[in-house]
Amino acid sequence: MSKAITYQCPNCHGVLAFNADSGLLECASCGSAFGHGEAGKAIPISAETQARKTQHVKTVDQFLDNAPWEIEHEGTAAAKTAIRYSCPSCGAGVIADQSTVSTSCPYCGNNMLTSGIAAADSIPDRILPFSITREQAEAQMRSHFKHRWYLSRKFNASIEHMQAVYVPYHLYDVNVDGWAHYVAYDQKGSGEGCVKQFYGFKRAGHAAFERIPIDGSSKMPDAHMDAIAPFDLSAMRAFSTAYVAGYLMEVADESAEACRPRAEKLAKASFEQDMENDVTDQPAIDGIADVVARETHVETVRMQSCVLPVWLMHCTWGAERMLFAVNGETGKCVGDLPISKARRRATVLVLAALLAVVVFWVLGAMTDGWRDADGLGFLVGLGIAVVALVPMAVDSHFKNQMKTAVEATDAGMSYDNQGLVFTERWQTEGHYELESQVWEKLKER
Repeated sequence: MSKAITYQCPNCHGVLAFNADSGLLECASCGSAFGHGEAGKAIPISAETQARKTQHVKTVDQFLDNAPWEIEHEGTAAAKTAIRYSCPSCGAGVIADQSTVSTSCPYCGNNMLTSGIAAADSIPDRILPFSITREQAEAQMRSHFKHRWYLSRKFNASIEHMQAVYVPYHLYDVNVDGWAHYVAYDQKGSGEGCVKQFYGFKRAGHAAFERIPIDGSSKMPDAHMDAIAPFDLSAMRAFSTAYVAGYLMEVADESAEACRPRAEKLAKASFEQDMENDVTDQPAIDGIADVVARETHVETVRMQSCVLPVWLMHCTWGAERMLFAVNGETGKCVGDLPISKARRRATVLVLAALLAVVVFWVLGAMTDGWRDADGLGFLVGLGIAVVALVPMAVDSHFKNQMKTAVEATDAGMSYDNQGLVFTERWQTEGHYELESQVWEKLKER
């Protein structure tokens, strides 16, 4: 049985835990408080941990079946790769996952540091301490339930487990440069009378992304870990195990090199999308018809490891299992809520019925002014489109309100102070009737 480690109060030998409000290690027995450097030197972490091979979590159910707090129950899937430790306070046997650094004894409540980060290359460089307390995190989660139209009025989530976790992240500084040729268009009119005018554009530039965060734990759901960003990374400090006392901490089981392609993909997507946005933001441009040619170069110039504070809450409502994550520094809450089928059906049907009444009342009032069949047919077609499309758009909006745990698709929040820097911004002087005519002009560039 491996030996765990704990921080003890120098005055009464009680257990110390990090307090997110004060930023100090506090003793629950005598009330003493210490800065993390005053509680003695950082305790060396003893035994080596074995490499852990797990399947990357893709769904909430997968996470909950292998949740870091489930290691305490020996029959669970999470306990299969766990190590048994001896509590320094009461001597009880405590089970902890091989990638868990900090946990607590279920028998005496002692805060324990395990051997999860024994390997020197697994110790994070930086840590962002918790500033959101348990009570504040739960309040943020309850607030997340408000103003969700598709949520049942009877909804009352029960918290099955609530855990403060330091989640391992890799931070990437990425440089991107490139160029692209676009055919953009300006659309005038609609239906058979629609006319498009085409323009040629070239954009070239470069950008630097700083500290793109990618979670390094296969056990954590990427959608939740991405969606609770951003963190104020300027508040990070040099890593010390003192900040970990009283919290669960996971160590990265996915290397910085293995996660690097995702960071570069996000940087590339953000750069290319913002180049396109600069074209569509031009006056009289309605969209991009084609990207004729594009070249983008991506280079990671720095990688850094850290642990960031996250409150995880496993909630249930009937047969529904839900996971909510609260940013332990900003309080932002994300998580998917169950959609009430009855409220969704009623909303779409009532809205469609009201629109149908309004639209066809307007059509009836305008019929006298439209004597030809083509004009009347156009109005009827427009009315049907409104009745069909508006409820669909409203439905999509309310569904998106219920799903806030979404994986990142770009790294826009990680731009440096300069943002996207253009080195060339060119466009054709006039418009063309055919796309092929624009292509010839672009080839000359």
